[in-house]
Amino acid sequence: MPGTGRFAGLGLGSTEEEVYLHLLSTSGDTVQRLGAQLGLTTAQVVIALESLAGNGLVELPAALPALWSAVPPDVALEELLLRREVELRRARGRINELVRTYRRSRPGSEAGELVEVITGRDSIAELWRSLQLGVRDQLRILDRQPYVRRTDPTTELGVLGRGVAMRVVYESRVLREPERLAEIRAFVQAGEQARVLPELPLKLALVDDRWALLPVSAGSELQSVLLVRPSSLLDALLGLFELYWSHAMRMPPADSGAAPEDRHRQLLTLLAAGLTDESIARQMGVSPRTVQRWVRELMDRFGARTRFQAGIQAARADLL
Repeated sequence: MPGTGRFAGLGLGSTEEEVYLHLLSTSGDTVQRLGAQLGLTTAQVVIALESLAGNGLVELPAALPALWSAVPPDVALEELLLRREVELRRARGRINELVRTYRRSRPGSEAGELVEVITGRDSIAELWRSLQLGVRDQLRILDRQPYVRRTDPTTELGVLGRGVAMRVVYESRVLREPERLAEIRAFVQAGEQARVLPELPLKLALVDDRWALLPVSAGSELQSVLLVRPSSLLDALLGLFELYWSHAMRMPPADSGAAPEDRHRQLLTLLAAGLTDESIARQMGVSPRTVQRWVRELMDRFGARTRFQAGIQAARADLL
């Protein structure tokens, strides 16, 4: 049975895993038979068994013939897991010490205690990926152009799959890109809470209450970002996100077969968010001509001569 890497998180290599899984299915085996059945050399088997024994996963032979046997997994793996958790807690406790050492080696270390400048597209992309993988509770984003590189849907879907709460406010022009819109729909279906505003002042990502990531300057290219650590500046950025979140319009699900009342509510929400007819058509899965017809229906319904008047009347009717 080849190793699958399922125990890699416990520090076991593929050969150790292969030997252990084989021993689980037998009452015991010799080094020679293990090598023959698994296609391993005697040296490989001995090294794997010594590693497994050191981790408490196999029992040493007490007498001849030297039969190696597996320790029951509910006992052995639980003990190994507890040891790994202790090691991880110790490593986490050293993070602050390592960060202080890292900052002291950088120019302007005093300012670096709170804010660090990251430059280079590859460095920014790798930092963002690391922050996503390390998020514990919640991720909050103000999403607008420019982007360092194309979004990796797998990473975000993995974050959502871990139960991380994710709230994103999108600038409306982002929804005009069909591929990006399709990705956002997939994220929403996976649990992301999404809202829309006509314009956003900046890009911003908030990872738990621990870090903020934002561009050094506005522009068409993203070459440098600021990594902000816990401080009054981070508190202000957290408040800024909540302000824009409270004013943003909820992104409605695309459903061209919805009832007229629901369809009108979706349409009004997207209009209020500043989307063009073409973008609304893509969002709702219909043609721009259909969107124009629905807008005309709303204007006729409320006796409005402009879209703005229709929006005011809709708000009064609690449709928004």
